[in-house]
Amino acid sequence: MINVLQPTIDKQTKDELIEVLESGWWGFGPKTQEFEQKFAEYVKAKYCVGTNSGTSALDLCLKVYDISGGELITTPMTFVSDAIVGEWNGMDVTFADIDPDSLCIDPEKIFINPETKAIIAVDSHGRLADVKRIKEILKEKGREDILVIEDAAHAMYTPGAGDYADITIWSFQAVKTMPMWDGGAITTNDEAIYKKLRTLTWLGVEKSTYDRVDKKKYTWDYDITQAQGIKAYMTDVQAVVGLGQLRRLEKTNERRREIQSRYNEAFKDLTEIKTPQYSHTVQYYTMQCIDRDGLSEYLAENGVATSVHFKPLNWMKYWVKGEKRELEVNNRVWKMLLTLPCHNALTDEEQDYIIGLVKKFYENFSNRT
Repeated sequence: MINVLQPTIDKQTKDELIEVLESGWWGFGPKTQEFEQKFAEYVKAKYCVGTNSGTSALDLCLKVYDISGGELITTPMTFVSDAIVGEWNGMDVTFADIDPDSLCIDPEKIFINPETKAIIAVDSHGRLADVKRIKEILKEKGREDILVIEDAAHAMYTPGAGDYADITIWSFQAVKTMPMWDGGAITTNDEAIYKKLRTLTWLGVEKSTYDRVDKKKYTWDYDITQAQGIKAYMTDVQAVVGLGQLRRLEKTNERRREIQSRYNEAFKDLTEIKTPQYSHTVQYYTMQCIDRDGLSEYLAENGVATSVHFKPLNWMKYWVKGEKRELEVNNRVWKMLLTLPCHNALTDEEQDYIIGLVKKFYENFSNRT
């Protein structure tokens, strides 16, 4: 089976991982601190706090700004993390419709009210949400108090990600473009927010175990001054993998863009397919196509895995309640979405095979119709 997504790792990173495993220090420590510094520099942010997942990072963004209750607005075209963190913090979650091409939240479809406290804008498939326009609308309405979080889980790294949001989260889960089996990060330019986040990642403990160790002794004493945090810090085992993936990120993303270009060229004349907007990371190569389910089944029968990114949250039994207004674009477009294999381990030969199958399916489809 040709996988739709597949993480890879190089030998240097494997060797460095063994060094950490043999060092005796697996938790938050020097490698995590090194990763945070290098990651912040890479995405042009002043501060970075590593976390154990992108979901934890989202939750901490609300907590660090003391947000609870009120309304959270986000897109339905995303993974459940962007909605569930609102419920964890006592918020009413409302979905806004999407742009039909970028699949990102449509700023003009965001309807705020006196209860709105936060907006999570997701960079869908690596295409940046129009956070600048969202901020402009909030300013026009005199609601600059509303927190704007950018979920850049798909945008590692797209130039411009994080430039306009109040705070930005990233994800390094196993199928992301910079996988470290799991992990996340929060970036900010606000020093006070950074310092508060540091304690929130470990249940309010004011000083990490690593920070309490020096060359002569281990200082066991520490203090806790509040109870708002969660256990969410990144470990050195994650961070050393992250450092290796960051080192090769330009190359792996370049390969994904090559795959994107080859698909687009191959499908440009197929009337049954609408190729996706350009993505710098190509987190997913998700096209809009006729008879999506039929094509998916045909590819599976011939050894090619596909997926749908995403079945919208408002189509999930629990989250139907988030559709407070008709989501016309979202409800129409998602039924045509299909994700084809796209990862840096995919060979040209495998891609040619996939392209051939897609073309054959639609040749037969045309004959049937």
